[in-house]
Amino acid sequence: MGKEPKKNKVVFGQNFLTDKEIAKNIIDSCNFSESDDVVEIGPGEGILTELIAGRVKSFTVIEIDSFYYNFIKGKSAGFDKIKDGSAVNEDGRFFRIVNEDALKFDYNSLSKTLNSKLRVISNLPYEISSPIIDKFIKYKDVFCDLTLMFQKEFAERLYARENDSQRGALSVIAGLNFDITRLFEVGKANFNPVPKVDSTVLRLIPRYFENEDYSWAASSQFFNYFVHQIFKLRRKKLKNSIYASFFGIPPDVKEKIFSGLNIDLNKRPQELTTEELVKTGKSYDLYLKEAENK
Repeated sequence: MGKEPKKNKVVFGQNFLTDKEIAKNIIDSCNFSESDDVVEIGPGEGILTELIAGRVKSFTVIEIDSFYYNFIKGKSAGFDKIKDGSAVNEDGRFFRIVNEDALKFDYNSLSKTLNSKLRVISNLPYEISSPIIDKFIKYKDVFCDLTLMFQKEFAERLYARENDSQRGALSVIAGLNFDITRLFEVGKANFNPVPKVDSTVLRLIPRYFENEDYSWAASSQFFNYFVHQIFKLRRKKLKNSIYASFFGIPPDVKEKIFSGLNIDLNKRPQELTTEELVKTGKSYDLYLKEAENK
């Protein structure tokens, strides 16, 4: 990728991976092929970028920081001089870098243009972890898979299962939309600037269901809201949290819904299975719709 960039003030919360062996392990775990359309978010100094460029069918790089956008743009070895952010190498492989916010980028349009599903890779700035997951969920149909590095604590919340103290609304919604696998952890000493916490690399693969209730829950704004409200009272047992307001549903009705589904009211939110949450959310939704039609 060329010489190292001059010192530049980090303005978007980046922590750049510095260990080349770890970078290679991340790329190897992806097993990219010559027919893949790959998107990298936040290349920074290009430690992952240089291992991908020229090795896949098309490679789109999204960099919000103008300094690193120009660095990658000017140092893309193996490609003809980049013009307007795009280039093609001698093998006909396409490379494009855009100076844009990954939270605003149109992944759907790119997928349609390429007539292909996208494979995403990124060492994400910690501060955008939650909103970028929301974005990926919204457009999950355009992705083949996503290999993402997060702050360890965030990753634990993302793939937490039932009875895990880290389990929350994010765990439930993300788990309905993606199969999430923890690949490996990366110590904080392997980054510059050195963050306060370690990181974890996860693999996310879009998930789909034949079950209508699960399909509804994965994409429903109502269910998303329901789960977030349930976990707002995560430390309370259900028999106590049913008194919290939720679209005017009376506590006795909530109690009947849980009891009718054979859900123990002594449970706390993180102890509920995804199936129990989906069935409860569906029952809440049905009750409200019936009440509206009366």
